[in-house]
Amino acid sequence: MVRSRAVVAAMGFLLCLPSLLPAGTFEVASRDELNALMVRLRATQFLQHATFGPTDAEITTLAARMMQIGVLPGAEEWIDQQFALPATHHQDLAEAMVVADGFTITLDTINISRYRYQAWWHNAITAPDQLRQRMAWALMQTLVVGQSGSNFNDPNADSAQKARWLGLSNYYDMLVDKSFSDYRDVLGGVTFHPIMGTWLSHLRNRKATTTTFPDENYAREVLQLFSMGLYKLNPDGTHITDSNGQSVPTYDISNIETFARLFTGLNYARSTTISNGTINLVEPMIMYQAYHDTNPKQVFGGVTLPGNVAGVQDINAGLDNIFAQPTVAPFICHKLIQRFVRSNPSKGYIRRVVSRFNDNGSGKRGDLKAVIKEILLDQEAWDGIRMVRRTNPWRLEVTGEGTERSRLQEPVIAYAHFLRRYASTNYTNGWFALPTLAGNWVQYPYGSPTVFNFYSPTFQPSGDLTETSGSQNIPGGDLYAPEFQLLDAVYANRNPNRYRSDIFNGQTVHTLFSNATLGTFVCTIRYDLSKEIALAPNSAALAAYLDQTLCCGTMTDSVRQSLVNALNVAPQNNSATPTNRAQAALLCVLTSPAYAIVE
Repeated sequence: MVRSRAVVAAMGFLLCLPSLLPAGTFEVASRDELNALMVRLRATQFLQHATFGPTDAEITTLAARMMQIGVLPGAEEWIDQQFALPATHHQDLAEAMVVADGFTITLDTINISRYRYQAWWHNAITAPDQLRQRMAWALMQTLVVGQSGSNFNDPNADSAQKARWLGLSNYYDMLVDKSFSDYRDVLGGVTFHPIMGTWLSHLRNRKATTTTFPDENYAREVLQLFSMGLYKLNPDGTHITDSNGQSVPTYDISNIETFARLFTGLNYARSTTISNGTINLVEPMIMYQAYHDTNPKQVFGGVTLPGNVAGVQDINAGLDNIFAQPTVAPFICHKLIQRFVRSNPSKGYIRRVVSRFNDNGSGKRGDLKAVIKEILLDQEAWDGIRMVRRTNPWRLEVTGEGTERSRLQEPVIAYAHFLRRYASTNYTNGWFALPTLAGNWVQYPYGSPTVFNFYSPTFQPSGDLTETSGSQNIPGGDLYAPEFQLLDAVYANRNPNRYRSDIFNGQTVHTLFSNATLGTFVCTIRYDLSKEIALAPNSAALAAYLDQTLCCGTMTDSVRQSLVNALNVAPQNNSATPTNRAQAALLCVLTSPAYAIVE
């Protein structure tokens, strides 16, 4: 084992090699085999965008269907099938996990709130409604809440007889349920949810008095982060400018003050007064009319909301006004494209998705089904990988197209991908009872430190990117790499160590809780590398298989050959069994740019 680890260290240079140089070549025996490989790679690429990482079975099934009816029809059919699946929820699962372990939901001596992370990981890895789960994860990174909110980790029961720590799971499930609705519905769910009311402090927000003014926190963020952003946008994502060439702001302080007045009078469900202390983090907030500002409110577009109307009606009218603003579509669509496909979508890509947001084909605005289908099926969702057929001999050349057509996988998604392909669990009911794994990455479920998410959508890492302008197709010309904000020195060290420990130990033992009275609860995750081990005697076949299944074939020939050469040295080591060779190869691929970067 010691020497096979040295092989891994010797191949560590793969981390530093670019994945965007010459093509990777796959030789095949016939035209039919070439076409089948091409379709399989397209199925892999599509599922990398649409899931938490495709399993081998999912790729095989989709590729077979694509061979029958075509790549695009097959992808669209898969999306429609995902739309038809029932939602997989987190709150109910977290509660079931607690009960199965023999505890009560409100037991605080074992940090009971950890079950919300276990439920999240289990659903990310196993839920059949993968597209819905990915959409909810994308929405959670736009409509952000985090676990640091008041009472969010409290084990005590609330007025709905639910433990308060379940509130975050309930909020996430609200996003799960609304992932395929329309964006106005999402805004409503977020606005009235007590988790957001607590997080951004419009809970118990009261109309002005002679000495006090409404809290402006939610009013600001619903405009800046949840709907329009800072500047007015054209349908292609470019900034609207004034006569001096300056970007035009979407709102000003007067708008914030007006909407702060709008979001007044809300308190927990089942409370008895506006100041009642009964906490309820799982049911929508209710209105106390006496504390709602009932004066007329001039909102966007010269619209005036009338005075003396019911508070909930007033808030909904204000949300309708926000949702109607033209900039909402390009602002939200740009963010969703970033989360699913690429960090730097072109103006044309944004414009086409915005067109679907504005009209789903039946006159409906904000339809998220239409939006996500357009994002995943648009030509630019596919052109990050170029495939060229060659003859004499038959072969397929595959090239990753570069910075403007790719994104760095988030740590959570990259690891979920690894688990979905290789992992099994011995825990009760086959649950993947994983902890936060926050010790490996800054990013983890419910762990956003602020409303601004784990990273900025306009983050630029230091180096060449800040000096490089995008093509004329990129709005504004600046290139961004949001997820690179998470790639610091700590992550660069801990991420490969996480994979190395998992792979070479063959299992990961998560001690969830240990107590002299209550006992020890352990979830063991095991990894099935049987296919890789079977291929290990043939280094070229093993490298090609890993490239195709984990990297969509985007490794260059030179990088893949470097991996083959290193594996061919391994037989000189007494410990280099097929298992060791498979483990070493897998670790090198999982820590390579070709895996980290999704084209």
